[in-house]
Amino acid sequence: MFNQNSKTMKTLKKLFLFIAVIGLLFSCSKSDQTGLNLSGLSNTNPNGKAIIQEAIFLVEPNGTDDTEALNDAFNGAITSGQGAVVQLVEGEYHLNFIEVREFYGKFRGAGKGKTVITTSANIDDDPLISQNLNTVLIRFVGGDVYLSDMTLKTPPGVFNPDPLCNWLDGLAGFFSLTAQYTSINKYINAVIDNVEFKGHWGNTNTGLTAGSGFRNTIPGGIPLSNIDISVTNCSFDGFASYGALIMEIREGKIIVGTKKNGNIFDNTYWASLGIWHNTSVKVFIEGNTFFNPTGTRFGIELNSSPYPGYLEQVPQTFASVCNIEQNMFNITGGLVGIGVTDNRRKYFPEELPMLVQVKNNQFNMSNNSRSIGCSGMYGMVIRNNIFSGNGSYGVRVLTFAPVYNENGLMLGNNFSNATYSVTTVLLDAGSRNWTIVGGDLGERITNLGENNIITGFNNNTSEVPLGQTIVDNLEEMRDAFHNADQK
Repeated sequence: MFNQNSKTMKTLKKLFLFIAVIGLLFSCSKSDQTGLNLSGLSNTNPNGKAIIQEAIFLVEPNGTDDTEALNDAFNGAITSGQGAVVQLVEGEYHLNFIEVREFYGKFRGAGKGKTVITTSANIDDDPLISQNLNTVLIRFVGGDVYLSDMTLKTPPGVFNPDPLCNWLDGLAGFFSLTAQYTSINKYINAVIDNVEFKGHWGNTNTGLTAGSGFRNTIPGGIPLSNIDISVTNCSFDGFASYGALIMEIREGKIIVGTKKNGNIFDNTYWASLGIWHNTSVKVFIEGNTFFNPTGTRFGIELNSSPYPGYLEQVPQTFASVCNIEQNMFNITGGLVGIGVTDNRRKYFPEELPMLVQVKNNQFNMSNNSRSIGCSGMYGMVIRNNIFSGNGSYGVRVLTFAPVYNENGLMLGNNFSNATYSVTTVLLDAGSRNWTIVGGDLGERITNLGENNIITGFNNNTSEVPLGQTIVDNLEEMRDAFHNADQK
């Protein structure tokens, strides 16, 4: 009898221990409780022991205002250390403005359209404006942030009948410093994946923004940020200025889409994607789809302007490079698919120019739109792109006085299915030493510049050593991207 009871007690103890462990694993249902990432239990280290990777802070919507609950979750995640997760379940969350500092972890939902974040009824921007902060709904400053699997949106019209706030500068923002706080490492890394950004022209300026979180300039100019940022598998729709605006970076890497994980940009008034006021950046824009219907302007607006009088002026640590590759541009009523200007050359002529390559893209044009425009460039390469439809200009090579647009290369582009009412390629009076090979342009090119070389596919009779010219341009571009990868 004693042995039987002893066995029974041991069995019950094992059962209670098993129940306790299971209860611990599934107990993290509130924003102030820590939990475990169950998927991490399947991972093993070299010694064969299970690794528990993350603490999970779960937030559920309350139907009115979830600002406090989300703040509590972020505070708990930051306290728990790197690798924590703030997890949102399915449902609609209503937020006032939130600022998160030094978060090293994941902020994720249950998926686009399943987890939805929008504004609360009592959203108030006066405290931000009074502190010279831009009005971004969720602001991250410093840290290593992974944002995924949710929808961020604004309601139509004003936010309430007697608004304390009637305009957002952005839905989500990533900064290394603001007017009120500089991050510990003066740096932020941000990865944004599988997020839907949806706004309205009447109440939201930008979907995603990154840079320095100042609303107005300060004496000496706004300091620039150190940022690495990647945006993939996202969608942007309905913003007054930019779907995504990445600017005011003094050194960093910008990835907007990859060849198999591109973003979709649609119906944004000024530019679907803006890359502005940066120095010493490596930019990769690949695999995206841009829709610019009637009433919108740019697909991509890329400008190196240092913005004197507004931003701090800093020297470059390396020459900026940008690769725009394998994107689809549906410019059915917008102004231009890609607009590029190296305005920094005007203010810092002794520095190395920004090198830009536009390669293997598709441009579908209509309604008097333009495919590519570039100003003040040196060594730009436009190659192997396909143009179709009709517009006013195919490629415009423009000056930005007093800086020439020079030493560019157009190679292997296909204009056979496109017609343009003004001219297919314009080399204006500020262009010089451009080389254009192929494209069967014939009389569809207007050359007003100096020492520009235009030829068809057959170069046997050319008196100009085109081969060396092409090699020089392509090698310069290849070396620039190789050197950028090493930094």
